[in-house]
Amino acid sequence: MRHEIATTKELKMLIGGVEDLINRPYGVDGCGVLSGDPGVGKTTGIAYVANKYDAIYIRAMATWTVTSMLGELCKELGGHRMCRRSDMVDYICRVMGEKPRPIFIDEADYLFRHIDMMDSIRDIYDTSGSPVVLIGMEEMARKIQQHGRFARRITQWMEFTGLDLEDLKLVAKTRCEVGVKDDLMEYLFAEGQGNVGRSIVGLSRIETFAKSNGLTSVDRATWGNRPLFYDQPVFGKGRKRSIA
Repeated sequence: MRHEIATTKELKMLIGGVEDLINRPYGVDGCGVLSGDPGVGKTTGIAYVANKYDAIYIRAMATWTVTSMLGELCKELGGHRMCRRSDMVDYICRVMGEKPRPIFIDEADYLFRHIDMMDSIRDIYDTSGSPVVLIGMEEMARKIQQHGRFARRITQWMEFTGLDLEDLKLVAKTRCEVGVKDDLMEYLFAEGQGNVGRSIVGLSRIETFAKSNGLTSVDRATWGNRPLFYDQPVFGKGRKRSIA
């Protein structure tokens, strides 16, 4: 498959939202939230936008403390982790103030395990003025709404819900090196339910099948009942047994 990004509706929405944060008028706050279920393309979209706008991208971890988070930001800005949190906040704000760049924090749900991490992000935003976008699950967006001091700074609430059929066809055209007929696309859409991760797996399997059989395109009848995804096996009483 080709390593290209399809500009789906949701990716265009994300690009527009980030551009609005970067180019916001004076006096308008510049924080954003991108939420959505797993597999709907949040991380892929953010990685593309982060590269496009030379943004700082970090991924929160379950083991993070405030010191861990600040140290990671320092490293991304060309510095190093320091002993004092206040010194790291000063360094981050100074560098970001000299060259404002968006900050994207993926898996930001973890930040709410220690409220001090959210307060430190707020301090960095207030001091540097650099846009901050938090990426996580829908539950994270609800928690932010309850965190009044940060919620009032958010001017872009963005949500990824997955691909529609039109976007899935665009992804196939962009990524696949073989043709996928409309009836097979409709089948993949129904089975994958718009999930980006599963759709890419399905398209990859279709492409592999086509290449191994010397086909330039595949339709629903040719694909048959072959599995589209690498789903987990079924164990226990409900498991189907083949008859020898």
